[in-house]
This record gives sequence, C-alpha cells and structure tokens, in this order.
Amino acid sequence: MRKSDPLKCDIVLPVYNGLTYVKDCIVSLLEFTPANCYHLYIIDDCSDTVTNRYLVEQAFKHSQISLHRNSENIGFVKSCNFGMSLGSAPFVLLLNSDVVVTPSWLQRLLECAESDPLIASVNPLTNYASQINIPIAPGANFYGMDELLRDQSPRDFPDVVTGVGFCLLLRRSALEDVGVFDEVYGRGYCEDSDLCMRLTTRGYRTVLADHVYVYHKGRSTFTDRSERYGRNRKIFDARWAEEYSRQYKAFRKADPLASARALFALRQRWDPMPTVWKTAREMLVRWRERDLDGVARSSVRGLLRLPHARRDVATPKSVAKMTRRGRLRITYVLHDLVVAGGVLSVIQLVNELILLGVEARIVALFEDPAIYDWTRLFTRPIIFRNKRELIMNFPKTDIAVATIWNTAPWVAELVENGRAHESVYFMQDYEPWFFREDEIESREKVMETYRMIGNKIVKSEWLRGMLAEDGFSAHKIPLGMDLGRFYPRDVNKSGQSILAMARPRMPRRGFQPTMEALGQVKRTMPEVEIIFFGDRFLASQHIPFDYRDEGVVTIQDQLARLYSEADVFLDGSDFQGFGRCGLEAMACGAACVLTGVGGVTEYAKDGENSLVVPPKQPEAFAQAIIKILKDSELKQRLVKAGFSTVKAYCYKREAKETLDYFSNILEQ
Repeated sequence: MRKSDPLKCDIVLPVYNGLTYVKDCIVSLLEFTPANCYHLYIIDDCSDTVTNRYLVEQAFKHSQISLHRNSENIGFVKSCNFGMSLGSAPFVLLLNSDVVVTPSWLQRLLECAESDPLIASVNPLTNYASQINIPIAPGANFYGMDELLRDQSPRDFPDVVTGVGFCLLLRRSALEDVGVFDEVYGRGYCEDSDLCMRLTTRGYRTVLADHVYVYHKGRSTFTDRSERYGRNRKIFDARWAEEYSRQYKAFRKADPLASARALFALRQRWDPMPTVWKTAREMLVRWRERDLDGVARSSVRGLLRLPHARRDVATPKSVAKMTRRGRLRITYVLHDLVVAGGVLSVIQLVNELILLGVEARIVALFEDPAIYDWTRLFTRPIIFRNKRELIMNFPKTDIAVATIWNTAPWVAELVENGRAHESVYFMQDYEPWFFREDEIESREKVMETYRMIGNKIVKSEWLRGMLAEDGFSAHKIPLGMDLGRFYPRDVNKSGQSILAMARPRMPRRGFQPTMEALGQVKRTMPEVEIIFFGDRFLASQHIPFDYRDEGVVTIQDQLARLYSEADVFLDGSDFQGFGRCGLEAMACGAACVLTGVGGVTEYAKDGENSLVVPPKQPEAFAQAIIKILKDSELKQRLVKAGFSTVKAYCYKREAKETLDYFSNILEQ
C-alpha cells in the first residue's frame, strides 16, 4: 500500500487498567501492522494514573495513534461505540487489550473480509474464545500456531454463528445498516453476539479467518463475569433464542473448524490429577465458608468431571511440526508447574523469550490448572507422567534448563542422550538449605546435582558467593519483575497500615518474631491497621491483636493493590533466596522493613530504600516500623528510593540478558 492510499482500517482499543497486557498488545500491534494501513484509537476508560501515563506516551510517539480518555468509567460497550464513531475507514476492528497479535495478522483479516462483499464480521482463531478457540498445542506457542495455520489452513473462511469481540473486524457499511453495540448490555457480555445476530438475520456473513491466530488471555477484565453474563444472556435469549439455536445447531453439524483443528490433533490420555486439585481447592473454599452443602456439591461435580479428564499427548514429532524453523530452542524443565514465586519467574522468562523470537517451552510432571487464571502462558506446557517418559519423549532442544535440584539429573541425562545440545541450571535458591543440618545425606544429594551442570544462572550476588564457597562458578542475572503489574495503584493510604507476610507452616519465614513485633507495634500505636497475606488457615493461629487476613493472594493485581494501600511492608523471614515480595512492595510505594538475609541484600539498602533489621529480633522489627510510621519524611524518602531501585529489576531486561547468555553458550 502506498502512503497516499486511504486507510483501510480503524482499530479501536478500549483500555481499563491491565497495564502489563496493554503494553504487550500495543507493542505487538506496532511491530506487526504496517503503519500506513490503519489508525489506532485508544479509548482510555478512566484507567489509573500509571496506565494513562503510558498511553499518553504512546500517542505522543506514534502518529498513527489517537488517545481519548473518558472522564468517568463508562464500560466496554460504550467505549467501543464511541471509538467506532471516530474514524471513517471502510473497516473497523475492535481489539481487546489482552490480545497479542502475530505477523501480517491485519492484512490476512482484511484479505478474508474483502473476499466477499457480504462478509461483515471476521474473527481470527485464538486460544481463548467461545466456539472459535483452538487451544495452544503442548510444546507450541501462539506464533507457531499462527505460522502453521498461515501455511496449511484451507482458507475456507467458514461462517460462524456469532463473532467474538476480542478481535473483531467489522465492515463499516454493515454497521451503518444495522447499528453498533446495543448499550442495553451495560458494561459487556453478549453485545458482540447480539450485533452478529443482527448482521446474519440481515443477510450478512460472520466468518472466521481460519489462517490467522492471535493470543488472547481472557478472564482478565471483568471480576463479576458469572453475574454479568447471566444477566445479559437473558436479554440476548429474549431476542434471539430461537434463531440462535437454529444457527448453532447448523454450525455444530457442519463443524466448519474441523480441518483447522485437525492440524493440531493429538492422541489423548486420561489425567485425573488436575481435576482432583481443582476439586479439592473448590471444596476448601466452601469449607472455609462453612458451606457443607457446597462442599458436597463440589465433590460431586469433581467426580463427574473425572471420566472426561483428558490431556493431549505431545511427541517429539508433534512438537517439531509446530516449531518455527531456524530459531533457538530453549526448554525449561520443572518438576511441578504450580502457583509459586519460582515458577512465576520461569513462566515470565519463557513468555518473554517467545516474544523475543525464541522457541521457548516448559516441560513438567504435574500442572496445577490454577496457573491459567494466575498468569499468562504464551506456550502450552508439556506434562509427562514420569521421569522415564520425559527422557524418552523430550523434544529436541538447543538448551535444556534445570530449575530445581531434582531436575538437574534429568537435564544432564538429556544432554548425554542427545535430546539437548547444552544444559543450564537456573538456580533461584541455595537448595541444600531446603533440608535440616542433620539431613546430611539429602544435602549431599543436592550438592551432587550442582556438579552435573557447569552453566549456572543465579539471581543475586549472595547466591553466587554461596556457590563460590562450594567451588562452583555462576553467572548472575538479577531477578526481573513485571513492572506493568507492580506499580502504585490509585488508592488512599491511611497513614497507619502495615502489610506483612504470614506463613506459619513454612520454615524460616519468621512467623513468631513477626507476630511478636506487630504485637509491640499495636500496643504502642493502637490505631494501626495490620493486614496479613500468605496463608489459608491463619485463623487457626493464636494472634493476640486485631488484624485483617487476605489469605493466599493468587491474583497479582490484588496483591499489587494491597502493597499500594500499605504504608509499611514487613517481611520478617529468617532466610530469603531473593525476597521478591520486598521488591514488589517497593514497586508499589510501600516503605519496607526487611531482614538482611540471603538475596534481600542484593537490593535492600538500610536507611536508603528500606530499613534492614537482623532476623529473629522482634524488637528491632517493631522499632523500625514505628520509626517509619512516625516520621513521614523518612517514609517518603524510602519510598522514593524504592521506586529508583526497582527500575533495574524489569523482567524484560532479565529475558534479554538471559537470551544473550544462552547465545554465548552456544557460540562457545
């Protein structure tokens, strides 16, 4: 397209917070979309200060972006309608801010739309969307899924019942005919289906561009999904139930996505454990609520799900089929893929390496289904039944990465049998200390794994020093955090609130000293509010003062808000592999009181960006907290320095340094 040609498409991007998703969405759009074929209208639906600041910067830097900020939060539907009214291009595309697009995505969507003048609505395929989703195959990433569809899809552009608004290309002349979203649907859900029903009953087509695949996080905007969907579905059914049912039955019978799905079809096996874990978690929630009937219902639902608990079985051949050629292949080996800080570090690295063009993946022996609500995964992990299956069916890789001591022997064996060219040990802790001093044999087993892999990555100077004392060298790459997630939220601080980590069942987390210290603070300053997080059963502990218990916080935005509300954050642990929580709290504007142990010393500087105290000394904890609460100038100085500190700990920087290290290993 020449610069003088008129724009083909207006893109409307409604944004309400979700900064970490917004950044990746905009970056991918700018990278993979020719600037002269679209104009981007960002509708900021009254996002927080930091998110708005980022959007303003993007609009200033890129002439193809216009930013409009709503004076109040009006919701997705009205924001989309306003955005669609701003441009005049023949096509308008609605894009959710938790989407990451792929190379030539828009050109291919337009190719589909222009193939028939009756096509009024076009969706790409994706990993998460009703009716038109194809889950990412194990061992693949969303770029590989897109490349395979681009090269091998039949390009039938099949009709679907209703389009889905996550990435919806619309013909403007058709919108002028039938109208835009009906605002009776409030803040969202079913408005896209309603629009498409108006289109199809008017004679237009709603189709699928079956040669395009984009990533969609989903479940990342609405916190009242079930209630909102139920209310809006009643409105939709009152209008369209009969016609929708007729079209949907025809869609199911025709199965127009069969050929696209066949490209990724794999043999399946029964895998009950994720269902067992999910059921147990649901039952635990009901038990805590004293809902015995709910416990029983959750148990029955879990039993009914068990026979259908199936998992795709990846093979080296299937993974190779979906691996983009000529790219670096990196595979992280975990024992268990669960909700934990060390696992989050691995997932963040794998996601960022994928965005950097690497074929990065994860293999493990167990997967907690909660990880998909907890964070994004740009790849689908490969879950093996046991170590033998992992070794026999490990996909060919350039570098296999051990992530904990009991995976190091597996990685060493993978290099020996030629499944991996090189090995790296990603060390996040001093693992001999996982065992008591008298467990000499277990500690020696850990030490033996350190001898198996020469290339080691550590997060802190402290851990590098510990390894040096044992005779091992390591390359330091400081930990990275998601600074699009952990930043100061627009909240009102009380001036008297303390947030503390409380994990009574975990060794070396300083539970008793923390309780003693906060008891002293409460006696000195009765007006302070004390908030705990980190444990599901804190109520079973004897805590002799009033407090608020947030339990185990798995939603990272919720955790960032807790940090932002706190005036002081206390982590009284006796030991830290790194101390991620202290850094997260700094990023969110809390003044930190931390113990000077382990990896905390990498970033915590006493009197500069935090108050650092010795472990197991509750009086020192209490004095430091009281000092901050009574000295607003000190608190502001610590907070300001904390903001400066965390800038060096971005996970995107960590991924780039990690990629450089991997490249150097292969060059050598």
